[in-house]
Amino acid sequence: MNIKNRITLFSTVWMLIILLITNSGIYFLFERNLKDNALNQTETRITSIAEAVKSSVETNLEMGRLLRAYLPANSMIRIIASDNKVAFSSTKMTKLNEFKPMYRTDEYSHIKTEDGAFYTVSQHPVIWTDGEVVSLELIEEETSIPNTLRILRIVLILATLLILIPSFLGGRILSQLILVPISSLTRTMEDIQKQGTFKRIAIESESNDELNKMATTFNHMIDLLEDNYKKQEQFVSDASHELKTPLTVIESYARMLKRWGNKRPEVLEEAVEAIHSESVRMKDLTQQMLLLARDDSQPSQIQKVDLVLMVKEATKNLRNAYPRDFYVHSDLELLEIEGDSLKLKQVLFILLDNAIKYSSDRIDIVLSKNGGIAKIAVTDYGIGIPKEDLDKVYDRFFRVDKARSRDTGGSGLGLSIAKRIMMAHHGELNITSEEGKGTTVTMELSVLQGINSH
Repeated sequence: MNIKNRITLFSTVWMLIILLITNSGIYFLFERNLKDNALNQTETRITSIAEAVKSSVETNLEMGRLLRAYLPANSMIRIIASDNKVAFSSTKMTKLNEFKPMYRTDEYSHIKTEDGAFYTVSQHPVIWTDGEVVSLELIEEETSIPNTLRILRIVLILATLLILIPSFLGGRILSQLILVPISSLTRTMEDIQKQGTFKRIAIESESNDELNKMATTFNHMIDLLEDNYKKQEQFVSDASHELKTPLTVIESYARMLKRWGNKRPEVLEEAVEAIHSESVRMKDLTQQMLLLARDDSQPSQIQKVDLVLMVKEATKNLRNAYPRDFYVHSDLELLEIEGDSLKLKQVLFILLDNAIKYSSDRIDIVLSKNGGIAKIAVTDYGIGIPKEDLDKVYDRFFRVDKARSRDTGGSGLGLSIAKRIMMAHHGELNITSEEGKGTTVTMELSVLQGINSH
């Protein structure tokens, strides 16, 4: 059963249950009210008859004629002696004589049901002509009660049907209104599956209901998927382009070796050096792409990391590898955070490596602490980054100076990796730059709570 039929069935059945409960309550309350009114009328009549019997005994009037005068239609009056025998009876309905007489010394009233008919029975003690206390009984057939209840049942049934029909139609309309966006969503997803294109749901109303939010969320998801798909295509294209160059170089030098390698030693040496260099470069590029694909930016070993010590060790190693001037500026002896030391060192090396590649002057590293935030700012005085490119530097394979980065072996993946590592550490990576004057990249991380940094 589809959702549309389920909604219709549920709303209709639920309305039917409510109507049955309500109509049953109305019916039984109305029935009780009819019976109480009939019983009150019978009690009023027998009280009047009992007063008349009392007066007739005192005035010696003929009792039989008196009782017949008070006899209502469809009823029976009788006198029941103490031995449960009928001393007097008057009725126009012979079937009422079948009611078993029962002597009572108190006033008593009740309703009796026989074969679907209702009878009110009321008894009252009176003094009979011989001075004996007898029970005066009045039995009336209440023909109006079943007739009225029958009409009430018909009215309630018709009212139930008249309510259920609009309820059923309303359930169908409601289910259709609810399922229109869902049907649109389903069709859109089917079109995406068949055509392989990114389609969105048309949102016509400006309502802020759940269905509108669902459609909006779906469109946002499609936007995200399309954006990621485009990025993936760009990544594959850029990766292919990046790998094509070293493979072409390797192929060219291999062909050169095949032709003249054995005859010309200088060609052999040049080719081997070029193939080795491009192979190393391709290996590094592949490792960086695998790092991005596996999302190895997540910290694996959380521990205390002294940023001051980390920066000093990194610059010491780089001074030995590059003939460059690295200046560390810090008034702090200790600046501790929690994180993965290897990942954070990787970020620092990426920033320092970029500073080395894109500048030829000194490189300054400034450590500072602002409230609960630890900062490491790496500043170079190189080519800088144009303003229009500042938002693109984190994109994979993006280079500010493609020709220069090609010579220095840059792949354009470093800052992408660095940003992911910083995000995994709940930190930030901020870049400020001025073209032709230099660039400052700042790592911002939360200081370890409870540790005093000096």
